[in-house]
Amino acid sequence: MTITELYNKLDDKDFQNHLTGNLFFPAYMYVYDPDKEYEIDQEIMNIKERLHRPTNYLDVMVLDIFEEFLEFLRTQNFGKVSKYEYFLKQEESRPEQVEKSLRQAANDDRFYTWLDKKIRDHFHQAGDAEVAYVFVKGFGAIFPYMRASKFMNNFEKHISGYKLIIFYPGEVSENYNLFKVLNDENLYRAIKLIN
Repeated sequence: MTITELYNKLDDKDFQNHLTGNLFFPAYMYVYDPDKEYEIDQEIMNIKERLHRPTNYLDVMVLDIFEEFLEFLRTQNFGKVSKYEYFLKQEESRPEQVEKSLRQAANDDRFYTWLDKKIRDHFHQAGDAEVAYVFVKGFGAIFPYMRASKFMNNFEKHISGYKLIIFYPGEVSENYNLFKVLNDENLYRAIKLIN
């Protein structure tokens, strides 16, 4: 599916309704060539703007999962400093321990609850715009701390009232492969928006 085809799909009134499609798990994957990361990033914002125009007036929230994780770490205290500051200080002397701690924090339910609250707050402030989609990107940047499969498993219970669209830099053969190289766990729950 090209980016134009993706826009047309998201622009479809029937698809916009969060009560259509996969009712039990309203999550979708758009898989793209990792070499086109910058181009896709621009297209995501273009789609968001086009869907928000007066003809549609949809409120689309775009989240960069890596940036959100960093923001989450900045809100968490570790003694007198944030976890973000603490990990930065410890990274040189204890890199393996920091990586292990970051993996735990990225897959901790506190992060997913924090993310869910951020989404709910955003949509509460959306005003008259109709809520339809949350776009999540940044899975290349957050690797190895989180995989898209772990995100899907951990965030599933929070998805309600919108459709989640995951932008995944990689390919799908028998499995999902991040960057076309790293085998990801099964993402069978998400509907694939690919050819």
